[in-house]
Amino acid sequence: MRTRARRRTGTAYLLLAAAGVTIGALWLAGVGRAPAGFAGTAAARPDSAWDGLFQAYGNLSGAWSGGDGAQSLPLPDGSTVWFFADTFLGPVSPQGTRSAASTGIAHNSAVLYRDGHLGPTSARLPGLGGYNSDADYTWVAPPPAYPAGRYELINGDQVIDHGTVYKFYQLADRAIHPGGFQYKLVGTVVESFSVDPASGTLTPAGGTPLGIEDSAGSDPVVWGTATLVSDGYIYVYGTRPYNGAASPFPLYLARVRVGGLASGDAWQYYSGGPGCAPPSGAWTSDPRSAAVLRTGVSAGFSVTDVNGTFVLLTGDNSSALTASDAVAYYASCPTGFAPGSPEYLVYSPHLPAGGLAYEYRIVPQFSGGSDVLVSYSLSTVLPGGNFAGTALYRPRFLDVRLPGTAGPSRAVTDPPS
Repeated sequence: MRTRARRRTGTAYLLLAAAGVTIGALWLAGVGRAPAGFAGTAAARPDSAWDGLFQAYGNLSGAWSGGDGAQSLPLPDGSTVWFFADTFLGPVSPQGTRSAASTGIAHNSAVLYRDGHLGPTSARLPGLGGYNSDADYTWVAPPPAYPAGRYELINGDQVIDHGTVYKFYQLADRAIHPGGFQYKLVGTVVESFSVDPASGTLTPAGGTPLGIEDSAGSDPVVWGTATLVSDGYIYVYGTRPYNGAASPFPLYLARVRVGGLASGDAWQYYSGGPGCAPPSGAWTSDPRSAAVLRTGVSAGFSVTDVNGTFVLLTGDNSSALTASDAVAYYASCPTGFAPGSPEYLVYSPHLPAGGLAYEYRIVPQFSGGSDVLVSYSLSTVLPGGNFAGTALYRPRFLDVRLPGTAGPSRAVTDPPS
């Protein structure tokens, strides 16, 4: 099982650049019969254009040199903001290494993609001496009640509602150490951003805490791991990170009318069983009544409408051996992800010792029907790998043809050469 703690341990290190090249060259072909237990197998190949764009920016920008947990948001002008969780900032040496002395760390950041180019990076600016390992360059700080000396905000999903960007962050308390890990997730912060239409710049406008349970024994639902806009609603998916090995990462669902985030409307929480014909009263105003749809999702995932089929793309938490694999579950509606939903194998990377692949997500604005662009993160648990090489701890991309999704299909949209 992949736990959040294990994922963050992976983000602390980076494999050598040569290992990243090896992983990027792998294919998973969706041919032949599906493995036992799967309804089908996708055809997936690395997208070298998107991989190369982030590799070049990380090597040459002098600002962002790597990040994990990539989330994307298309803006009205056609540009895209790429949000990241743990981030390395600063220059990369010609040998492809980072210096511990001149590398800054941020718990969240963003990079703008516009007209085929990446940049600028949104994070705290360095001082006159450049980045250093002692300062915190995090872009978005927690609300005032949760001082940055103790708390941090970790990437969730985001949505635009009536012109304002709303992003869901996971609030982490570094004073609580479940299982000896460096922090505990204690709830959600919904951060709002204003958007400058001319530059595409996002400016944080303040966060609202949601469902905070800040204690060693708590197990709060962390909302906004994934969002979906469908049929006049903004659907907000959440998980319980500390639910235990028997039922890892249970999936929950809430919703609010489009426009409701902007106007502060009360949320509705789904308390019915999984399915597309919920009983009367299945949506309730009581968050404690939210029911589990299914278990086994990962710490980061996406839910996307693909030609009328709702696709939950996630890591495979059914066993430790499959935690780096990507799987997809299909449903006919946002509430339909049942334990028995059809499961498809999407990607199974061949990783070197210590390697991790995680947080698979569909990127809908660059997808073409059942041909989808998928982003994911790579890291390692090998000590010192973060500074020995820089090529791995950056987003990777796949071109994936999803099986069993009818409707139109076209090639994904790549950045220009």
